[in-house]
Amino acid sequence: MAKTNIETKDGTKITIEGTPEEVSRIVALYQTPVEKRPQKEFKKFEKGNAKLTVTDIARELIVEGFFNKPTGLAELKQGLEEQGHFIPITTLSGVVLSLVKSRELRRIKKEKRWTYVQR
Repeated sequence: MAKTNIETKDGTKITIEGTPEEVSRIVALYQTPVEKRPQKEFKKFEKGNAKLTVTDIARELIVEGFFNKPTGLAELKQGLEEQGHFIPITTLSGVVLSLVKSRELRRIKKEKRWTYVQR
């Protein structure tokens, strides 16, 4: 296991541990000017490469208590838009139905419309 320490111009100290090849590759990337660095090499070091799916966003709403009271698809769409997620209602219907089938939500028919509530 190889280990190296780097100190930047502003005084930040960086410690790198890994195989000799990994350490030398990272040190070489660090010494290359920013505009000449290959962007592919840094993608795997970025945090949060994975995008949230619509199902993940709906599950976050369940945790936040959005479905504590019966909620229709139109209300769900509006709530998501308030958070900056613009998802068609046709997409939401399938996602919410899959959450009902996985027993994360329950659906109730209210005034000829389905509403969804947390279990």
